[in-house]
Amino acid sequence: MMKMEHERVVSSIEKKMGFAPGIMKLIKELDPKAVEFYEFCDKVVQEDGALPAKFKLMLVMAMGAQRHCKECVSSAMRGAINRGASKEELVEAIRVIFVAGGAQAVAACKEAIEELLKK
Repeated sequence: MMKMEHERVVSSIEKKMGFAPGIMKLIKELDPKAVEFYEFCDKVVQEDGALPAKFKLMLVMAMGAQRHCKECVSSAMRGAINRGASKEELVEAIRVIFVAGGAQAVAACKEAIEELLKK
């Protein structure tokens, strides 16, 4: 994959999500194969299928919360919003994260909740 192609992938991700995860900007310089793999994964999550993309991104939020990854939760939430998720849907997703993952998982949602409160 050529450098121009890396830029296209990152630009495509940015267009779909409304931002490009910071790690992608770094990885594109270091590991071209990772960019290709990320593009594949991005398509699986970002494109509507049997599940709408916004629901897939809420699943990614839950997975990020289980791993205590605040940035994962926040970026997935922003992606879900950009794919049409309502505030009510996101609040319910966070409620499910709390039930399924407990206090530690919902603590990983703190920054996402703060972002949501601003909307």
